[in-house]
Amino acid sequence: MNSMFLQKKDEPQAKKVILTKNEELNRKISLRKDIVEEKAKLISVNNTMARVVFVLDHSGSMRTMYKDGTVQNLLERIFPMAMYFDDNSELDFYWFDKIFKEFEPVVPGNLEGYVADVILSKNDHFGATYYAPVIDEITKQYGIQKKSNIPTFVIFITDGANADKTDSKKALIEASKYNIFWKFIGIGKEKFDFLEKLDTMEGRVVDNANFVSVNNLDDLSDDQLYSLLLKEYDEWLGLCRSHNIPV
Repeated sequence: MNSMFLQKKDEPQAKKVILTKNEELNRKISLRKDIVEEKAKLISVNNTMARVVFVLDHSGSMRTMYKDGTVQNLLERIFPMAMYFDDNSELDFYWFDKIFKEFEPVVPGNLEGYVADVILSKNDHFGATYYAPVIDEITKQYGIQKKSNIPTFVIFITDGANADKTDSKKALIEASKYNIFWKFIGIGKEKFDFLEKLDTMEGRVVDNANFVSVNNLDDLSDDQLYSLLLKEYDEWLGLCRSHNIPV
């Protein structure tokens, strides 16, 4: 055998690095946070703090996505937004159907397995789709009770049209008085007629919402997802400043 293919006995072999599931998750989160920062710099909102709130549909049509890992994967992709913008690296979490529930904040220590351990372990039933109750609650919590000069960035994801359009319209108009930005994302093939009208809805102090429709979020790269999430956020900050809303 040719000696060039022989390894010397005292020559160390390269060690294969095997990451634990938690280490792999932390690596992904760190890389995704870097992408968020790149996107924030592009629209000049880098070094801008925000309280990040994740609001997720809990209606019957979402049941499978909660149980097959889709929601957990989505949560792991949303969390880097809080890692970048929130000074405590906390992502506040609500689900909604006909009612709403607030859960303990998502933090690095409980992110792995959050859906199974924190949400599904409660054995809650899945209900109908109502936007207004949770919009009113977030407005009360972040606009009044926990009032701050730090803006609140709400990521609101739903897979179906709501049954309370009039109340939801009133709720969003009321929310426009406060430093709360609403990013509405419709997933699936539903026609989100109500959400599509938000950008032109009259009666608001400022245009406080942006809506996008995505058939399948898993089809978006992280780069595309964070660009989508930050769309119009810089414009909203400018509107707030021009209307003396603290941000």
